[in-house]
Amino acid sequence: MPGTGQWPVQDMPYYGGGPPPTGVAPRTNRLAIVALVTGLCGLILLAIGFAIAALVQAGRRGERGKGLAVGALVVSGAWVVAAAVALAVVAGSLVTADRDETGRVTGKDKMLPAALRVGDCFTGFKVDSMTSPVTALPCAEPHQGEVVGQVRLAAGEFPGNRKVHEQATDSCFIKTIRFLKSRHAQYLEPYLILPTKTNWDAGDRKVLCLLTYTGPDTITTPIANTLDPKLKYWTELSYGDCFGKWDADVPAQRVLSCTESHWSQVFAVFKLKAGPYPGEKGLERKAEAGCKKQVKKVFGRHPYPEYYSFFSAQKFEWEGGIRTIVCFGMSEDRPLKKTMLPR
Repeated sequence: MPGTGQWPVQDMPYYGGGPPPTGVAPRTNRLAIVALVTGLCGLILLAIGFAIAALVQAGRRGERGKGLAVGALVVSGAWVVAAAVALAVVAGSLVTADRDETGRVTGKDKMLPAALRVGDCFTGFKVDSMTSPVTALPCAEPHQGEVVGQVRLAAGEFPGNRKVHEQATDSCFIKTIRFLKSRHAQYLEPYLILPTKTNWDAGDRKVLCLLTYTGPDTITTPIANTLDPKLKYWTELSYGDCFGKWDADVPAQRVLSCTESHWSQVFAVFKLKAGPYPGEKGLERKAEAGCKKQVKKVFGRHPYPEYYSFFSAQKFEWEGGIRTIVCFGMSEDRPLKKTMLPR
């Protein structure tokens, strides 16, 4: 039963019970011999299982072989130590990278994905193997992706791999919202480097947020250099900003001059009080009530917008600390070329 570290005694072959007859030398327990042989061959789990079973049987039957069983355990321990040392040597060779005084990678260095830092660019990333080494290299060279964020999950008992993935996904999205404004946004795929249970139990709850580029050419600059300054994520919109037709599926809006042709304009931005997520409908009611109050305050006796609506947080955004409501007016039939706000 490899993997358990113990063989059920009742499953072992039985060679007779009680002490040997008087005058007969005790025989050597066969499982002790098997344990030593498997230990010398490096079959650690089998050796440990056989050794434990041999100690139990030899003690119960008065057989010899306890020394062999203990030897098997010692040899198995030596194999474990040797494997740990070898792993440490290999891991060490995959962690070090040449960096300048700012911490940026200056050459091409092999390392494990978990050893990457924010701002590191890399190639050789395998989606189906987070333990395969990648090559870290300067972002000015053609590369596959970049580490764009790092978060630390809240302390507590390990919640399970699925829950860790959910928490990390939400946290990384909040951390990397701004990259939705990249001119390469449609070609950027997010990935996560997650803590294992062993890491978690040791106090390491770090999550690395990665973006890989899947476009037609190659990328040879940090992703931050590809951001469009005229695009704003909805939480960045401010009073007076004009933009095109509202599209609920487009979280980043291109801000226009209000003397250019536009369809929408922000007339109020406010924040709701912190608290548990009120649900989609509950949040809509709060946002609608707030925007209704703001439209009266802003426009007063001036003409109201033909229609008005709002941006509000999704559940993961709310849980990430976003409480912002953005109220904006809209023209239905024709674009505008002047502000809709009262002067």
